[in-house]
Amino acid sequence: MKKEENFMKKMLLLLLIISLVLLIPIILISCGGGSSSSGSSSNGNTSSGSVALYVTDSPDEDYKQVELTINRVQLVHTGSQSTCDILTTPITPIPIDFTDIASVLKLLDVTSCPAQSYNRIHIELDRQGNLIDLNNISDTCILTSYKDKNNNPNVLTCIGDVCSIDINGAVNVLANKGRGLALDFDLKDFEVANFNSVSDCTVTMKVSPLNASDVDAYDEEISGTISDLNTDADIFTLTASSGSYTVSYADVTNQGIDHLLALAQTDNLEVEVKSASIDLSAFTIDASAIDIEIEGTISNLDDTVTHTFTLTYQTSKTITADYTGAEEVEGVLVNDAHAEVELNGYDGVNYLAHEIEVE
Repeated sequence: MKKEENFMKKMLLLLLIISLVLLIPIILISCGGGSSSSGSSSNGNTSSGSVALYVTDSPDEDYKQVELTINRVQLVHTGSQSTCDILTTPITPIPIDFTDIASVLKLLDVTSCPAQSYNRIHIELDRQGNLIDLNNISDTCILTSYKDKNNNPNVLTCIGDVCSIDINGAVNVLANKGRGLALDFDLKDFEVANFNSVSDCTVTMKVSPLNASDVDAYDEEISGTISDLNTDADIFTLTASSGSYTVSYADVTNQGIDHLLALAQTDNLEVEVKSASIDLSAFTIDASAIDIEIEGTISNLDDTVTHTFTLTYQTSKTITADYTGAEEVEGVLVNDAHAEVELNGYDGVNYLAHEIEVE
């Protein structure tokens, strides 16, 4: 009798174990332990890709400076209302003189976005911009809709001091892939009204994304600060908003380039690097040109013989700049004026000014 009871207990235990084993797959499936759905990672997070944001412009010959401030750039899917900010604080606001990036793609940032198709680009700008014409006359101008096409879907909307524009355009972000988005602020097709007059100056321009087929025709540009300068190997590290890059400047032959870069590293000055292409996967750049940017107050100006001036920056530091070979001077050089100076060389005594913007 006991043998039969023991046998029955063993059979019940075996049946219970088999039942539990059969139940486990059902529990796993109901808890989401199977394969993930499309567009999501195995841990439940949305798959993502990276978007590199560039800006450029088509050159205009009537103005030396067209400075606008970008506050935000956002990708939007109008159907699902999903969004991805590809440029926002604390990096912004970003004042950009678009005449400085004519036919060059300036890299602003690289951002991770949920992988999907977006069909609209939302841009926010300061309502006021600063313009300087070829006669060094400056004016503050208010943004208006592109050629007053108020029925156009890309109309400008302004609330207070900020204007926004929504541009139609497909941006496909693929999982674990990178892609570029280049916005062309077309100065060649813009209009300025009431410049330097008693009426309010207004400016309008066309903004559109570049086609992928057009991007290859542009050189690229990036700005940041440098470290780990190695003048024997002609390399340094550039730290920008989009990451840190190893830059080779072996092909930059400007006079005194090593000395110039040493100044930028010591004083933490902004460095502007141009290249045929920025490798966003390896984070490397082969530089074709380098400028450093420095702001300060002008003194000891000699505008007749030596074409030099002293620039006092970071409170008490000074350099002597030679602007004999400067490609462009925006504004009028006078003592005690504040100026932004781009330097691209050093002759052993003076730093060589490439461009000067007097405020």
